[in-house]
Parts: sequence; C-alpha cells; structure tokens
Amino acid sequence: MKEIINQIYLDYASTTPLDREVVSEMEAVMNGQSFGNPSSVDHLFGKQAHEAVENARLEIASLINADSDDIVWTSGATEANNLAILGLARFKKNGFKLQVISSFAEHKSVIEPCLQVKKEGFELTLLNPNTDGSVDVNELESAINERTLLVSLMHVNNEVGSINDIKSIGNLCRKNNVFFHVDAAQGIGKLPIDVKDCNIDLMSLNAHKIYGPKGIGALFINNESVGRIKPILIGGGQERSLRPGTLATHQIAGMARAYKIAKEKMLNDQRHLTQCRELFIDACKDISRLSVNGNSENVFPGILSVSMDGLHAESIIYGMKMVAVSKGSACNSDDDEPSHVLKAMGLSQSEINGTVRFSFGRDTEIKDVEYACNLYRDSVDHLNRLRGNKK
Repeated sequence: MKEIINQIYLDYASTTPLDREVVSEMEAVMNGQSFGNPSSVDHLFGKQAHEAVENARLEIASLINADSDDIVWTSGATEANNLAILGLARFKKNGFKLQVISSFAEHKSVIEPCLQVKKEGFELTLLNPNTDGSVDVNELESAINERTLLVSLMHVNNEVGSINDIKSIGNLCRKNNVFFHVDAAQGIGKLPIDVKDCNIDLMSLNAHKIYGPKGIGALFINNESVGRIKPILIGGGQERSLRPGTLATHQIAGMARAYKIAKEKMLNDQRHLTQCRELFIDACKDISRLSVNGNSENVFPGILSVSMDGLHAESIIYGMKMVAVSKGSACNSDDDEPSHVLKAMGLSQSEINGTVRFSFGRDTEIKDVEYACNLYRDSVDHLNRLRGNKK
C-alpha cells in the first residue's frame, strides 16, 4: 500500500503544487488537437500547437513588459541561466570586455556558469552579500570598470528571501554600458518586475515555483540591447536556433496560465505571505538563540530562514515529521556542503548547521503556520533538554 501523506507543505521555495487551472489548461492541450509539432505548420495539428505556443509567449511577455519576440523557451531557469551567461560571454567576447560580476549569494546555476567562463578567459568577480543577503549597490559600482561585460544577480534569494535592488542595479549597468542578467526564478510572479523600467538585458524565468509545471522555463533576451547570443545546444532551428528541440506545447501552455494567474493574484498573495511570516516570527520570537536570517524590510515574505545556534537542522526537522520543510536550497540537498549563501552572509558554522527554511505559499493556511510553529518549538525544546541547554 502507498503511504498516506498527511504532511503540511511549507517548502514552496523548492517547488509549488500545480494550480488546478494550470492542470486543466495542460489537459485541454493534450486532449485536443494541439498535439502536433509546433514547428510543423503545414497542417492543422501543427498550426494549432504553434498558435498555443505563440499565445503563451505573449502571456509570459506581458507579465514582465517585454515583447513576445524577446522570449525564448528553455527547460527551466537553470538552463536559462546557463544560456544567458555562457551564451552572452561566448558571443560578445572581444579581447577587451572580459569581466563578469556576480555574487556568492547566487544559485549554483549562476555561479557554476560564471566559473566556466572564468576557465574560458574571463575575469570573474564575486561579491559578498551584506548581512541581509542582498548585494550592496555601491560595492557593485566600485567593482564595475571599463572591462566589465556582464553583471548577473538574482532578484529574490532562494535561501533567505532577500531582495536585490534590481532597478538601481539595472540603471547602474545601463549607465556603464554593461549587460545585466537577472535570475528571476524565485521572484517571478510574486513581485512585480518590468524589464524595460529596470534596464534588464537578460532574465531567467521558470514555472514550477509559481504553481506551473516542472521542466519548462524561458529566457528573456532584450533584442534591442543584446541582440544575438551563442546557443549552448546545437542541432535544430527552433527558437531562432537559440534553443533547438521540439517544444513541449502542454508545458508551455501551463506556464502561461500560471503566469496569468500570478498576475491576477500577486497583491493578495503578498498580503497572505506577509501574514504567514509575521505570525511565525511573532510566535517564535522568545526562543533563546533563535535568529532570523535576512530579516530586513527588503525581503520576500514567502521565504523564512531561521537558525538555532548549537542545534542541527536534521534533528529539528526530524522532530517535525508532520511538516515538510528544508535545510535550505534544493540544489544543495544531495551534498553535505554548508550553505554558500549563509556562509557568505557571515553566519558561523554552528548557525548554518541549525538553519531551517520555511517557505509559504498561496495554499498555506494560517492554522498550518500555527501548527508548524508549535512543532518547531517542541522540537527545539526537546533537543535543548537532551543537550542540557536552557530554553
């Protein structure tokens, strides 16, 4: 028999459940006559698939105030990050503009492509985040010089929820004739972002963190400022030869519906997530040695990272079996390396070891937050008693 899962899900920063409307949209595509190859426009089935893809491209573009021609489909934000960084660096490499700037707080799908271009002859500058987890714009300005080609920074940090000042960074980059790439995986559909107003040249998007399907994403490429980049995959002419391969029509349609819903519900979602975060912090504020990471006004409320100095996250989570939470980023779950983000923020090893990430979502109920708070307190109290610690 399959195990019945009764856990409360508080790991929305890792992935989100599919919205029912998204499922219905995908089912309609799969069950209808849009199953044809979108590139085969010589018959009705291919034409309908092509129309579904292009309508979705318009929907994605409308959320970020982009032109539909600026949207290139990918398998997700990881591929989009790779395409943005590797594609731009390899196409624009000219022997002079050879510096790439990013930060130690980025997702591995940004840091590792940056390390790759360093192997290919670029100078790489990685900035330390401040104690809140965001990048100081003045420090970034000091790092930019006449050889800087690209700045690549995330919008919302996936571990602590800190928000970078994307508009100020975009203005700075445009003033210095530097390309600006944004990893918007955690922020898209949750916080408003306008690629024109923020002078963004490249932006990575996904679907599965805003109630859409896994395995689909997109890269915004500003055709006016960037133009052409070099593909990292070859073997087909799809997506203007920037991303070859048959397009997953049903996933693309699902992503578009998720973006449409996100646009409609963004303000209500923010209010609800703020309520969840404030409730949790208020209920646990009297726990001795508890600290909230990235706890500033400039934080996305759906992500809450808390540290218990002297305890281990694995033990805390074990005592909270009825709540699905994580130690941190899903990209670090298969190794024992400490969080590079928390380390860069200045946390001690003991604080990092005791860090648990709670992340709330559209479907999170207030009673679930209260229940999770109680379980967290009970687990911490139990471990403290075992260790002979005072509360």
